[in-house]
Amino acid sequence: MVDDDSSAEAVAAELLQLTPRIGRIMRRFAAARLPELRLSTPQYRTLRTVRRRPRRMHELAERLMLSKQAVSQTVDVLVREGLVTRTEDPSDRRHMIVAPTEAGTGRLDAFEEEFVQYLAGALGGMPSAARQSAVEALRGLNALLVQRRDEGYFKQPQRTAERIHE
Repeated sequence: MVDDDSSAEAVAAELLQLTPRIGRIMRRFAAARLPELRLSTPQYRTLRTVRRRPRRMHELAERLMLSKQAVSQTVDVLVREGLVTRTEDPSDRRHMIVAPTEAGTGRLDAFEEEFVQYLAGALGGMPSAARQSAVEALRGLNALLVQRRDEGYFKQPQRTAERIHE
């Protein structure tokens, strides 16, 4: 039996391997399907970020970990295609708020549906019981990470030494 600390570290280590792998798969998928799905990876990430809540341009840059110029260029394309709006912030006219349009949400949904189907095809060789266990574990993990985010856990990452000595 693995103790709680080492099993949490094992999960974290697997996620560390899985996360960039899924990102690479998604970028290749987006590039290959760009003509039909018409969303690049930066456009997808931007739409996904503003779908939950409209954001100021500088918040978008921080959240996406991109330069303000890169975000501005991506948003310019999304505005031209009618997928987002960029309007003055009513509380501070110096800032612009980016929000998805109905067309943007529709294109985002179509992209995600296609990507889910693509990944599902890759999981076809996995035994049914293992897939069901993975679904349950991932749902629990997602719920836990949302809870920890809402509690502020990810705002200021603790250094490992500080966490160990608590």
